[in-house]
Amino acid sequence: MGFLRKMLGGSRQDESSERVEEPATAQAQTSAVDALIAPKTSDKFYFWTRPGTSKEEKKLVQKLDLAILTFCCLTFFAKDLDRNNINNAYISGMKEDLNLNGNELNWMVTWFQIGYIVGQIPSQILLTKISPRWYLPAAEFFWGFFVLFIYKCQTPEQIYALRFCVGFIEAASWPGLHFMGMCRLSRRGSKFYIGTWYRNHEINKRSGIFTASGIAATMFSGYIQAGIYETIDGHLGIRGWRWLFIIDFLITCPMVIIGLIIIPNPLYEKSTWWMTETERQMCMKRLEADNRKPLGHFDRSLFKRVLGRWHFWILCTWFSLMYFVYQAPTTSTMALWLKAEKYSVPDANNLPTVYSAVSIVFMLVSGTYNDWRGSQVESVILICMTQIVSESLLVAWNISKPAHFFAYYIAGTIQSLFPIIVSWTHRVCSSDAEERAIVIGALNSIGLAQGTWWNQVFVPTVEAPRFYRGYRAGLAASLALSAWLPVVMWFTRRQERQEKNQATTSQVTEGSEHDTEEARASLEKRGASTNLTEQDKANEVGIVM
Repeated sequence: MGFLRKMLGGSRQDESSERVEEPATAQAQTSAVDALIAPKTSDKFYFWTRPGTSKEEKKLVQKLDLAILTFCCLTFFAKDLDRNNINNAYISGMKEDLNLNGNELNWMVTWFQIGYIVGQIPSQILLTKISPRWYLPAAEFFWGFFVLFIYKCQTPEQIYALRFCVGFIEAASWPGLHFMGMCRLSRRGSKFYIGTWYRNHEINKRSGIFTASGIAATMFSGYIQAGIYETIDGHLGIRGWRWLFIIDFLITCPMVIIGLIIIPNPLYEKSTWWMTETERQMCMKRLEADNRKPLGHFDRSLFKRVLGRWHFWILCTWFSLMYFVYQAPTTSTMALWLKAEKYSVPDANNLPTVYSAVSIVFMLVSGTYNDWRGSQVESVILICMTQIVSESLLVAWNISKPAHFFAYYIAGTIQSLFPIIVSWTHRVCSSDAEERAIVIGALNSIGLAQGTWWNQVFVPTVEAPRFYRGYRAGLAASLALSAWLPVVMWFTRRQERQEKNQATTSQVTEGSEHDTEEARASLEKRGASTNLTEQDKANEVGIVM
């Protein structure tokens, strides 16, 4: 009987090991994918790829850059090209052709912003119902046609209407492109998103490149308008400033096809043609490595979490202050100054592009530095300093022309704060994906809304080129922006301390539970061994008898 009992116990143990074998194989596969995800191994400076990154992960990131980052940059380039075209068209013949003598330019910008704000919520809802792979190219298609129709306008009211429509459709662009890496998943009837495609140490640089593509459009808009004015102005009976919107439409058309080809499928639903299954699994593991939480249900508790935490209030205030500073000086206020100083139309279009060049260079350098150091504080301090100097010079106004150019050009650093604040938001809201989605959407909507009324009140076109109130308000906003940085840092560091303490407490608790389970298993094993020994002895006595 003892022999049979031992054999039975052995067979049960074999069955148990067989049942464990299959999960162990799956765990081994998961561990193999985990091994491809690079931890931070060195503080050594790097430009693009962090030291210690595996070849497989490098190849995956290259694919993400070529597909996602390329499309984002191209389409954002087209959007910002149109935004700046309206300013370049104004100083290149539109003002005279349409007899614009008041604040019509301000209203063209304002109606665009109103449409953009109104379109935010419908756009976000549609993005949860329709895959970005189909929604974004469709929005690109309709956006291009509304831009094209501007070239036929004969009154400012017609432009107002079309600018509203352009802004409404464009509302899908900024949040849609920022969250294109956020993937729709149907599970038990609910839909939610999960993280972004890029890790925390990759976001600063790529957000900078994404934003820089829009700033590059500001430069090209000036170059294109200057080239049109000198070459095809009046060709086919069409004025040069009208050609600008036709060319913008032609640039947009290929974006629709490119989007349909390279925008990825939702990560958790199926693979994309340019990504293998192993790479898809690696994408998910990369997100888990940065503690990116998946989007869950959008219920009433979400509003309590968003409004009850510091992220929404502190970060939206920060973004709004940045938008106040951003309203003046800009390339458009500089162009109006150049026009008042009797510079030629090509010069009035070309010279402000240096502002954009400064923005791009500072954005790329600061993004690289921020990813390497893991901190954005130094870059924010430098941005605030340049803005205070710029606004102070323009408040003084009676300065030399070189000083005017210097003041306008160094003001370009303010645009580098856009990707910094967005990256900061991704980091501090990483543990709650629903909150992160709401806060990032709110940054854009609230900031743009604040900039809309600020622009109307403090930077009206009729006060060009001095903008007496605008530059004084900008200086005050620059000082407030500088004072707000310590507030953001204090809340961020407090959160980091709390998360560190929670992680330590959790590890201690898990360790105690693990020790308790081991002790219980040891006692059970000893008890089983003792019982087995006593039974064997009894059996042996029975045989002898």
